[in-house]
Amino acid sequence: MNATEDLIADSLSKHAADAPSDEHLLSTIHHRLRRRRTGRTIGAAVLACTAVATAITASHSLTGELRTDPQVARPGTPASGWHWESYKTAQVQVPDSWTQYISGPAPCTTFGNTALPTIGRFNDWLGKSAYTCEDAVLPLGRRSPYLWFNDVQAPGIKQYDAGWTEETRLVAGTKISVLTKDDALRRRILDSARPITGTDYYGCPPTDVGPEGTGLNAKDPITSASICEYWQGSLISASQLAAKSAAAFAQRVNASPEGSQRARFEGCRQPDQRTYVVTLHGREKSYPVRLIADYCTVDHSFPTDDGSTVRRADATTLDLIKQGVHHPNQPSDLFDPAGPLTPSPR
Repeated sequence: MNATEDLIADSLSKHAADAPSDEHLLSTIHHRLRRRRTGRTIGAAVLACTAVATAITASHSLTGELRTDPQVARPGTPASGWHWESYKTAQVQVPDSWTQYISGPAPCTTFGNTALPTIGRFNDWLGKSAYTCEDAVLPLGRRSPYLWFNDVQAPGIKQYDAGWTEETRLVAGTKISVLTKDDALRRRILDSARPITGTDYYGCPPTDVGPEGTGLNAKDPITSASICEYWQGSLISASQLAAKSAAAFAQRVNASPEGSQRARFEGCRQPDQRTYVVTLHGREKSYPVRLIADYCTVDHSFPTDDGSTVRRADATTLDLIKQGVHHPNQPSDLFDPAGPLTPSPR
């Protein structure tokens, strides 16, 4: 087979599960892909491309990079034991047991908990030249499964020792990588990935849409809240607060004092100023609250509607929402190399 036929077959083998539910057609495609019989491959590819044309979009660039986007669909309720993770323009389902969050490059989880699978984000304030790992994959004794957003590796599949495989797909311009030795789990995670069209599962748009007021009805009981975290206007994570934590956050917002805007410290270049849009859901209506965490003013504030004053939040208020995905380990928490590292090809 030539290179074009290989690409078609590889794309179909990854996405045949998205084809219409005609079991005979699907089994025929899988059989032909496995056998790769010369002379029949193109016929099977044409038939299969017709079947899955509405489910995937694939293109092959001049550099040989395969870009594949799953079908555009609004996310539904995740399967039992799973939850949605969002980053920039993409969202994907992962097991609830994957609870270790890291902000930085894969596979630098050296000082993380190797008993826990990791969800990592290569957040842009680090720069891709900072803390770049010198290992393509960690040694077996320190290796754990992970899902990583926007790391440096190109889309494709890489095989490592002891049966471990890393696959990277490009979804709406965002790279999603999964490392595991469980092929079925890897495919299930990656096949669940969807572009964020409008808003994600938690109601977060991929781009910060602007200021919100902080007017709350103190008599309206808060039942839950969604959190959208942005950096420089781009969504980096999203989650949901349970009723108790959401009510505690609302109470502290109502109690926050008002004051004037504070000037930033001269020369401060803290790059990771973030904005949290917390939508509190009451029995009567929802209340969007915008919280700006600016470490160059040592200030956490809620801008008022006209922007002339702010309502100040203390660290305890911020801590109510900086949990889990919103409080990842930073690279400096994990390791601090004495000198520059030579990155391994990924």
